[in-house]
Amino acid sequence: MAEAGDFLLAEVMLWLMYVTVAVTVVVTIVSVVRPLLIAPKKNASGRGWLVMGLTVVLLVVTYLAGSDQPLMVNGALFKDSFWLKVTDMLIVSSVILIVVAAGFVCFGTSGINRKISNRVHTKKA
Repeated sequence: MAEAGDFLLAEVMLWLMYVTVAVTVVVTIVSVVRPLLIAPKKNASGRGWLVMGLTVVLLVVTYLAGSDQPLMVNGALFKDSFWLKVTDMLIVSSVILIVVAAGFVCFGTSGINRKISNRVHTKKA
């Protein structure tokens, strides 16, 4: 049988997780929006808005494509369709973004981008 003190640490850990998620959301929003608003005249600003927009589109599409079929979790039926779709959205979006990031890392380390950049600069001169 569980003692009363056994759940005290669980409550603290839940609140720690809530605070961590809230801080992460705030830092993410500030990290995305601040550079885009500070330097709107630079060329990179347009790319930043494009990346942010494509990420939002990816999240919406993966949410709409997510499954809302009930799941058996620890012997209990979990059937809240919103959270089932959000879970699918986060998993699928994370996998897609990791694959895209790996592709860009491979592209960056391959030297192809330097060759393309050199061709563009030599044609302008």
